[in-house]
Amino acid sequence: MDSLLGMLGPATPRELVDFLPGTDPKTLPPGIGGTPVNLLTRELLQRGQRIVLFTLDPALQREVILRGPLLTVCIGPWRTNHPARDFFAEERRWLLDAVRREQPAMLHAQWTYEYALAAQASRLPTVITAHDAPWNVLRHNPIPYRMARTLMAYRVMRRAPRIVAVAPYVARHLQRYMLYRGPNLVIPNGMPRALFERKRAAGVRAGDGITFASTLVGWSGYKNGEALIEAFAQVVQRHPAARLLLFGAGHGVGEPGELWARERGRSKGVEFVGQVGHGELLDRLCAEVDVLVHPALEEAQPMALIEAMALGIPVIAGRSSGGVPWTLHDGRAGILVDVTNPAEIAQAMLRLAEDTRARDDWGAKGYRFALERFHIAAVADAWQAQYEELEANGR
Repeated sequence: MDSLLGMLGPATPRELVDFLPGTDPKTLPPGIGGTPVNLLTRELLQRGQRIVLFTLDPALQREVILRGPLLTVCIGPWRTNHPARDFFAEERRWLLDAVRREQPAMLHAQWTYEYALAAQASRLPTVITAHDAPWNVLRHNPIPYRMARTLMAYRVMRRAPRIVAVAPYVARHLQRYMLYRGPNLVIPNGMPRALFERKRAAGVRAGDGITFASTLVGWSGYKNGEALIEAFAQVVQRHPAARLLLFGAGHGVGEPGELWARERGRSKGVEFVGQVGHGELLDRLCAEVDVLVHPALEEAQPMALIEAMALGIPVIAGRSSGGVPWTLHDGRAGILVDVTNPAEIAQAMLRLAEDTRARDDWGAKGYRFALERFHIAAVADAWQAQYEELEANGR
């Protein structure tokens, strides 16, 4: 496809700097994550697809535009002072103006919120990726911000002829609760070839020397970090040298996760790492981590799980946590437990700590399944087919 594709979504432009010759990554704003956007954009660029990426960044006060042979990046300001009060009106206005200026042939909007609303307002042929189940996220986190986001998602659903979900769980949710009546399409997030080919640190740790980890974005009820910390407190009683690394916003030194654990005497063996760059996260997973534990009550198709699976790290996660069971092949590619029960989480952690063969077996099962379902090449193939259909039909 030779047409210019507009990609709208949260992103980290620094991770695409090699497609922007002459750009010093130190001069770029930090971005707001968006690992699925970064990885898919990179794979498409490597295939020769021309892309203009529209993203937002709270570190900016005015627009930044970067241009390379295949990639243009337009970064706009994102207000930090309650943007949900007006449903991200200013952010949507900037996105729409930028799209009209750059004139892509079609748009791919990520998430069903401000990026999707701006894409729909452009009246260009648009496909939208749904990365979560809005009503269930609101149910677990009933705050005004989430209510505003849910209302935005309803508006997107009402106008959208084509939404692609990242997991069957999300697709069912959109049709059952969000009034979406378009085709039932699923394309998961993907991991790059280099991650599957990456070699983990030599040596097998077990028992007292085992290292667990978790990656959770935010310390909130449905992320359920409390249950994991309680479970690890049981593990460390039997294996005093065991470690738990906690990655993600809200899990750093002095942040809510550490404060909660210290108040309850549950910080022994826990390293509160907090939010780090994606490259550093993968480096530490590869070099240090034996088991990933994901205690979230609600997830669509967690990147943390497929990152661990691609590295051959065994995974423990929730059997009723939205799209988690599908991501783990309904328990055939990872251990599913009741994540509301710290004792059950601890039991699974102890089993893998004390049984090297079981740990290796679960790691291999997860790796094989991720290679089959979540390789970025297959994901990009599916998306290119969507773009071709979108271009041909004009909607």
